[in-house]
Amino acid sequence: MNADTTLSEIGERLREFRKSAGLSLRELAAKADMSASFLSLVERGESSLSLTSLFGIARALDIDPAEVVGGGHAPTQPSAEYGLWRNANRGDRRTVVGEREYFPFTAEVPEARADPIFVRIHPTTVATPTLGHDGEEAAVVIAGTITFRIRDDVVDVSAGDAIHFNSRIPHTIMNRTDQVAEAIWFSIGSSVVPYRASS
Repeated sequence: MNADTTLSEIGERLREFRKSAGLSLRELAAKADMSASFLSLVERGESSLSLTSLFGIARALDIDPAEVVGGGHAPTQPSAEYGLWRNANRGDRRTVVGEREYFPFTAEVPEARADPIFVRIHPTTVATPTLGHDGEEAAVVIAGTITFRIRDDVVDVSAGDAIHFNSRIPHTIMNRTDQVAEAIWFSIGSSVVPYRASS
């Protein structure tokens, strides 16, 4: 997937959320403390969102920020009994939000409950707010170190380590090192990327 397609999909998703909330462009822009012209560019897929803008829009719509960027599910395919994701296909579909890259590899497996995704986190200078939401998450770090803030606890999870928690607990993640970190993430009970947070 190229960057233009990604921006277009995010813009379309944002427009759908805005209309579902019964808000005009101007009304949502005012609630999110941004200009209507900028919001219009985002909805048309002509401009990207910063983390600050993303969180402002999510708060204004009362939704999880990850719902705006979506999980980037793989294209619809005939149902199969298993899904196979090759390393060489990693860049085919990607969603970028700030320092994070999300590479979904969910297959149309019948009655699937897990929402697996490959996550790459570049060094983080500013932590996003914490947020709780429905579901549960488990992550296996395969490179580098990811710092999790889960309520008041701060936990470093390094390559070879794993973490599992109830997503209703306010949480966020960051990379406080100078190296890129990577993890395989599993989300159950929510079809959004593992990137939830609320101050």
